[in-house]
Amino acid sequence: MLENQSADRLQRLRGRIEYWRRTRQKLSPMPADLWTEAAALARVLGVSPVSRILGLGYDALQQRARTGGAGFVELSGAQLVAGASAADRGPVVEVAAPDGARLTVRLPAGSALDLGSLVVAFRSGRG
Repeated sequence: MLENQSADRLQRLRGRIEYWRRTRQKLSPMPADLWTEAAALARVLGVSPVSRILGLGYDALQQRARTGGAGFVELSGAQLVAGASAADRGPVVEVAAPDGARLTVRLPAGSALDLGSLVVAFRSGRG
């Protein structure tokens, strides 16, 4: 069943990529959301068949399939210094994915955060 769902997703993505190719500005890069979907499918169905069916470069797709989620997590105290009073300030967490997607969470002072679960949820919601 999972493979059938993935095959259906692959065909829908193929149509979206073909539409983008027909309507794109000359030499514009493929949008990040298309790459993200292709990489997610490559992790399930394999890089070779997905790259062949979608007409994407094998190496580029393989790289994106490997790095699939958040590649960098930065916790910045600088954002805590400006703005609210000391009693109101809490942690600010920003997660950036290789495709440029970002998640920023600002918590009130005294809040707890399960950073591992946050990153896992962000990554799984993108694939």
